[in-house]
Amino acid sequence: MELYYTYSNSGTQLRVVRKGDLSGLPMLKTLYLFDNKLQTIEVGAFDDVPAIVDIEIGSNQISDLPPGVFRGCGQLQTVATDGNLLTTIRQGVFNDLASLQVVRLGNNHIETIEVGAFSNLSNSIIFNLENNHIREIKKGVFGAPQGATQIQLQNNNISVIEPSALSAFSKLYMLLLDNNALSTLTGALQGLDNAEIISIKSNQIVALAENTFQGLHKLSGLDLSNNQIGAITGQVFANLSSLNFLDLHNNKLVRMDSPLPGGIGQVLLSSNMLSEVPPLSGALDTLDLSHNPLQSLVQGQFSHIPSITTLGLSGIKYFIEKGTIDAGVFAGLGRLGTLNLADNNLTRVPSEALGKINQLDTLNLSGNEITTLHPSDFVNQTTIRTLNLNGNNLTSVPEAVLDKLTRLYEVDLSGNPIVYVGPRAFGGGELFSVHLDHTKLRVIDGAAFNESVEVKWLQLNNNYLQFLPGGVFKPLTFYGDLLEFEDMTNNPWKCDCQMYEYAQYARSSAAFHLSTLNCTNPGNLTGQVVRKVPLEAFKCDCPHYSVPTIDTRGSSAAVHVGQGAVLKCKVTACPEAAVIWTTPTGVSLTSDSQHPGLSVLSDGSLVVVSASSEDSGTYSCMAVNYLGTATATVNLRVTSGG
Repeated sequence: MELYYTYSNSGTQLRVVRKGDLSGLPMLKTLYLFDNKLQTIEVGAFDDVPAIVDIEIGSNQISDLPPGVFRGCGQLQTVATDGNLLTTIRQGVFNDLASLQVVRLGNNHIETIEVGAFSNLSNSIIFNLENNHIREIKKGVFGAPQGATQIQLQNNNISVIEPSALSAFSKLYMLLLDNNALSTLTGALQGLDNAEIISIKSNQIVALAENTFQGLHKLSGLDLSNNQIGAITGQVFANLSSLNFLDLHNNKLVRMDSPLPGGIGQVLLSSNMLSEVPPLSGALDTLDLSHNPLQSLVQGQFSHIPSITTLGLSGIKYFIEKGTIDAGVFAGLGRLGTLNLADNNLTRVPSEALGKINQLDTLNLSGNEITTLHPSDFVNQTTIRTLNLNGNNLTSVPEAVLDKLTRLYEVDLSGNPIVYVGPRAFGGGELFSVHLDHTKLRVIDGAAFNESVEVKWLQLNNNYLQFLPGGVFKPLTFYGDLLEFEDMTNNPWKCDCQMYEYAQYARSSAAFHLSTLNCTNPGNLTGQVVRKVPLEAFKCDCPHYSVPTIDTRGSSAAVHVGQGAVLKCKVTACPEAAVIWTTPTGVSLTSDSQHPGLSVLSDGSLVVVSASSEDSGTYSCMAVNYLGTATATVNLRVTSGG
C-alpha cells in the first residue's frame, strides 16, 4: 500500500528551498509553504517529489520563478504563488506540466508575461492573474489550445490585448478584465466562441466596432459599465443570440440605436446621457434608465414590454422638471414588482401613476421632496412589501397613513425632518422593519405601534427624543417576542419624571434585550444607564403636575403678503411640554426644525417670516408631556394688500 503525504511549513522564517531539501519525500502530494519569508526556490527543488499535486507558496517574498523550477512535476495540478513579488512570468516556467489545472498568480507585481509562458497548459482550468501590473497580453502568451474555463485579469494596467491573443481559449466560460486601461476591444475577443460571461467594466473603452463580439453566440452576460462609450450604433449586439444580461451603466452614452437581441432579459443603462428611451426588446425583465436626461416619458412608454418586473427611473430629467409623474407612464406593466423613483424632485407620492400597477412589491421614493403623506397615496397598493421614503421632507407620520399597505414588511423613513409620530402610525399586520433614524423626532405617541405588533427591527437613533412613553414598546413584546434589533442611541434622553414609566418598563423581562439607554441630563445623572438609575431619581421640580394647556391670544390674525406673522402658543405644563406646530399644508415643526420661512421660537410661537397667499389657513399647535396632550388652532389670513 502506497502512502501519500502533506508537508506544511507555514508561518515560519523560511527563506529558501534548495535542491535536496525535499529528498526522502517521494510520495509527497501537497506542499504548504505559504506565509513565510520565502525568497528563492532553486531549480531542482522539486526533483525528489514526482508525485506532487499541489504547491502552495503564496504570501511570501518570491520575486522570480526560474524556467524549469517545476521540472519533473508531471502530476502537478495546482500552483498557488499569489501574494508574492513576481514582476515577470518567463517562458519555460510552466513547461511539461500536462496535468496543471489551476495557476494562481494574483496579487503580485507582474508587469510582463513572456510569449510562450503559458503555451502548453492544455488541461488548465483557471488562470488567476488579478491585482498585478500587467500592461499587455501578447499573441503567443497562450499559444497552443488551452482548456481553461476562467481567466481572471481584473485590476491590472492592461491597455493592449493583441488580436487573437486569447483565441487559444476555445473552452473559455468566463473572462474578467475589470479595472484595466483598455480603450478598444478590436480583435481582443476573437476565438472565445464558448464564452458565456465577459466583464470589462471600469476601463477606458470609447467605442464598440460592429465586429467586436463576432462569434460569441453563447455569451449570456456582458458587463461594460464604467467606461467612456459615447454611442452604440449599427449591429453591435445583433449576433449575440444568447445574451440575457447587458450592463452599460455609467458610460457617456448619448445615443444607443443598436438593436438588442430579442430574448435579452436585463439591460442596465443608468448614469448615461441619453435624452430618449432607446429601442428595447419586448422580452425585458429588468430595465434601469436612472440618472439620464430623458426629455420625455409618454403615456404607455413601456407598454410594449409587459414582461418588466424591475424598472429603474431615478433621477430622470423629465420628472425632475415637472416635479410629478404623468398618470399613464406605467400603463401596461402588469407584472412590475420593483420600481425605483428616487431623486426625481417629486413633491408628492405619484398615486395616479402608481394606480396603473397592481403587483408592486418594492417602491423606492427616496431623495425626493415629498412633504406629507395621505392615506389616499397608497389606496391601490395593497401588495407593497418594501417602501423607501428616506431623505424626503416628511415632518410627521400621521395616524393610519399606511393602513392601506396591508402587506407592508419594511418602511424606511430615515433622513426626513420628522418631528412627530402619531398614534397607530404603522398599520398592517406584517410590518417587521421600521427605520426612523436621523430625523428630528421629538415626540412619539405611546400608541404608535398598537396596530403593528410584528415590528421586530426598529431604528430610532440620532433623533431629538427626550423621553419615551412607558408603554410604547409593549405591543411589540406582548407575547414575550423580543425585538430582533433596535437602536435608540444618540438621543438627548432626559432622566426626569417623564422617563419614569419607561425606566420602570426597561427593568421588566419583556424589555431585557432592548438597547441600553444613557441619560444625557440632568447633570447629576449624565452618562448613567437608564435601567440602573434608581426609580426615585426620575423626578421633576414641579409644585403641581399638570397636563398641558394652551393660550393662543396675541396671534396675528391677518397680514398682507410679504409681512411677517407671529402665531402664539403659550403652554402651561409641568413637566415642560414639547410644542409642535402643523401648517395648513401639513408640515409639522418644532424648535429643532429648519424650514424655509418658518421657525418655532423657544416660547412656542410660530414665526412666518414673509407671508404669501399659500400661508393662509388653519394652523394647529400641539403640546405634549407624559401626562397628556393639548391642541389649539389659529387662523391666519394673508391678503394682497392695497
